[in-house]
Order: sequence, then structure tokens, then C-alpha cells
Amino acid sequence: MLSKKNQIKEMFNSISLKYDLINQMMTFNMDKQWRQIVFKIAIKDDPKNIIDIATGTGDIALCFAQENLQVVGIDNASQMLDIARQKSVKFENIQFQMEDAEEMSFEDNLFDVATVGFGVRNFENLHQGLLEIKRVLKPGKKLVILETAVPSFFLFRLGYFIYTKLFIPLIGKIFAHNHKAYNYLSSSAEQFPHGKKFQLILEEAGFENVSIKILSLGIVNIYSATKPQ
Repeated sequence: MLSKKNQIKEMFNSISLKYDLINQMMTFNMDKQWRQIVFKIAIKDDPKNIIDIATGTGDIALCFAQENLQVVGIDNASQMLDIARQKSVKFENIQFQMEDAEEMSFEDNLFDVATVGFGVRNFENLHQGLLEIKRVLKPGKKLVILETAVPSFFLFRLGYFIYTKLFIPLIGKIFAHNHKAYNYLSSSAEQFPHGKKFQLILEEAGFENVSIKILSLGIVNIYSATKPQ
């Protein structure tokens, strides 16, 4: 049986051609706004070099590339990276490469900012992945994570479960011909330890100054945290 890491790699490769389209449909195009908020939080400290982890098709990384910053986007799904490279051909300040987020090839204390968009819940070992991100960040620098959450208010929560259990797998089946992948994406979002639970996990991994920004009625959170000096 394949490890979780390899199963997810194969899954994302299989849906890569439709990934951007279905993302826009699933989020009613709000994903663009969420990524811009990640960008604005990350850019506050005037970074010079950025790593975007689990970059997928590169949308968060491309936000930084437009600002003439040095950007590296990493992922373990080669076909997702192929699309990211196609989207970035006009930029000379960005590169995409195959990496295992839990065992990166970069030296210690290298990057001014690390971002992760909808990726940490796919780590095989969440704690190890966070430790590795902390390792490649410079002391005092920031990690910004965009990740799914489950609304706390009852009616929003009910609507969320109806939407994720029925609508998301359906559009995955129709447009990507892969309802299993989108079943996984909805179930993993439900099971991920979001909010205060994830804040505690970040603190246990050694990050400090953790803050949570709740967006879109609680269906996504943006976490920012700092590597200690």
C-alpha cells in the first residue's frame, strides 16, 4: 500500500489539468481573495526571498513573483509543477522544483517568508513538516498558512457539511472524473485540527506570535507565526 505522501502525490497529479478550474468553482472564486490576503500579510516585513511550500500550480508563489522578489515554489507532484512553470514563463525571479516538504534540500535559515496554501493538512507527518519549515526560515521571520476550517456557528456548519459532502465530490466527478480525490479533499478539511488546535500545534513546533484570521464565515483560516530570534 502506498504511503499517504505517495497517495496524495498521485492524486494531485491525476487532477492537475482541472485543478485551477475546480478550485475557482469550489470557492466561488474567493480563493483569489484569500491568496491576496496571504500575500499582504507576508509582504509586510519587506521580504527578499520567499518559499511557497506545497505550491501546486503556483498561484501564491506568482503573487510574489509579480513584485520582483526571489521566489521558490516546491511540491512533490510533478504534473502540478509543470502547470506552475507554464504559468510563470514570463518571470525570471521564480523557480519551481520537486521537494519533499518534510525533508527539504535547502540550507538552514535561508528564507524571509514561508507560505503554505491548502497544503499542511496533506503532510504525512504534520509536526515534522512544521519543524522543517522552521528550519529553512531565518530567525524572526514569518510563516503564513492558508488552510480550510469548519465553521463554528451551527447553521454555517450545517451548510458547510452539505456543500463539502455533496457538491464538491460531484464537481470533482463531473469535471476531473475523480470523485475520490475530491472526497478526500473534503474529508481531510473536516478532520484537520483547525483554529486554536492548530495554533497549539504551531506553538509545539516552536513557533511564536501565532495569530489566526478567520475568513468567509469560518470556512478558511489564515495563520501567521514567527520563528523565534
